[in-house]
Amino acid sequence: MPSPTQFTPPPEESYAVIGGEGFVGGALVDALVASHGPSRVASLGLTQRRFSPDGYRFFRTDITSFESVAAALEHSGATTVFHTASPHASATAEVWRRVNVEGTEAVVRACREAPGVRKLVLTSSMTVVYESGVALKNVDERLPRIETEEKVATYAGTKAKAEELVLDANGKDGLLTCALRLGGIIGPGDRQVLPGWIGVYKAGQSVFQMGDNVHLFDFVTLKNVVHAHLLAADKLDAPPVPASTFETRLPPVAATVGRRPLPTSHHPEPIDPLHPPPFDEPPLPASRNRWNQFYDLSTSNDEQLSVAGQAFTITNGEPVYLWSLGRAIWQAYDPQQRPKWWAPLVFPSAVGMVYATVCEWVGWAQGKRPEECGVSRAYMAYVLKDMYFDIERARRLLGYEPVESLEEGIRSGVEWYKADEERQRERAKGDGRKSLKAQ
Repeated sequence: MPSPTQFTPPPEESYAVIGGEGFVGGALVDALVASHGPSRVASLGLTQRRFSPDGYRFFRTDITSFESVAAALEHSGATTVFHTASPHASATAEVWRRVNVEGTEAVVRACREAPGVRKLVLTSSMTVVYESGVALKNVDERLPRIETEEKVATYAGTKAKAEELVLDANGKDGLLTCALRLGGIIGPGDRQVLPGWIGVYKAGQSVFQMGDNVHLFDFVTLKNVVHAHLLAADKLDAPPVPASTFETRLPPVAATVGRRPLPTSHHPEPIDPLHPPPFDEPPLPASRNRWNQFYDLSTSNDEQLSVAGQAFTITNGEPVYLWSLGRAIWQAYDPQQRPKWWAPLVFPSAVGMVYATVCEWVGWAQGKRPEECGVSRAYMAYVLKDMYFDIERARRLLGYEPVESLEEGIRSGVEWYKADEERQRERAKGDGRKSLKAQ
C-alpha cells in the first residue's frame, strides 16, 4: 500500500501550505519536508507555532489579504498550494466568513495570478452537504452542497462557499483545483474530536448515552488525511481515468480488519495467514445499478474522468457507531477503567433534544451563543442521525486507500493528548514557582 513518502514529483515542484501551523497543515508540512526537504516547503500563516529542526520556510501571511497571500506565494516560489486554513467550528460567524469565504477568495485570486502556481488543493469538510436533522447514509459526491446565502454565516455554509470558489476556479489562468471533504479527524494534535470525548469522561458523564447507538459516523485519521492530500496534488495533472477502469470491483477497505485468508477456487487448500498465496484471481466485475454514481460509465466506452475540478470525500471508509467510538477513546485514555454493571444509562433521543434545549436556555441567560453551550440542539441533531459516505470516487480517481486504521489513529492521538496534559502540568508548576519567587 502506498505511503506519503513515496511521492516523487518533478525537481522543480515546490509546495506552500496555507495554514501550515495548524493541525492538518502542520502534519502536511512535516510529510512534505520528510519527502522533499525543507527548501521546497513553505508554511503560510499569521504566527509560526512550530519550530522544526528541519527548518522549513515560514512566511507571515494574512489569509484575508490578497496582497499578503500574493506576496507569500511569490517569495515561496510555490507551484502547488494546499489551502488548509480554517477557523475552529466553535468560532464566530464573522470569523467563519472572513477566513472561509473572504480568505478563500484571496487565495484563489493569488493562485491564479501567481506566475508559478499550477495546482490548488482545498481542505474542505463533509459538512458542506449536511442539513440539520437529515440522515446521510452512504451518500456520495453527487449530493449538492448546502445553500450558502444564509443571513448569519455558519461554519458548514462558509466551507461550502469556499469549496464552490475553489472548484469554480479550475481551468482558469492555468490553475488546476480540487477539494477534499474530510470526516471528523482523529490523531496527534487533535483539538476537537478527542478532547471532546475525553472531556465527557473527565466530567464523569461517560455513563450516559443519548439514543440507541445505532447511527453510523465516518471519521478519518490524520495520517490518512495527509496521504489523501499528497495523492490529490500528485493526480491533479494526471491523465484522465478511462471508463474501463470502473468495470472491476474494488476490494473492501481493510485498514482496520484485513481480508480473511479463506480458501478460494484457485487455492482450495487452507491458507497459511503468515504465507498467503499471491492474489492471481481476476477481479470480479463491478455490479452497478442506476443509483450508483458510476452507473452511466458502464455503458460508455469513451468517457473519462479527471481529478481536476472534483470534490472527494475522504474518510477511513469504515463507519462506526458513535458511542462505540467514544468508549474506544475512553478505554485508550484510561485502560485501567472498569465497566460499571449498570452502565450505560440510555436515554431516548427526545430526552437528548430536551437536554440540549435546556443547555441553550441556560447559556442564553448567561449571554452565550448556542455553540458555546455544553450541548446545543444543532449538535444533538447531528449526533442522532447517520452520517457516513461512499468513498469510491476517491479510491478510483485518486487511488486513495486508508493507510492507517481508526484504532491506530485513536491510540496515537490519545498518546499525544496525554503527553500534552503532562506538558501543561509541568508548565503550570513552573509558572507557580516563578510566582512564589516573585513574591
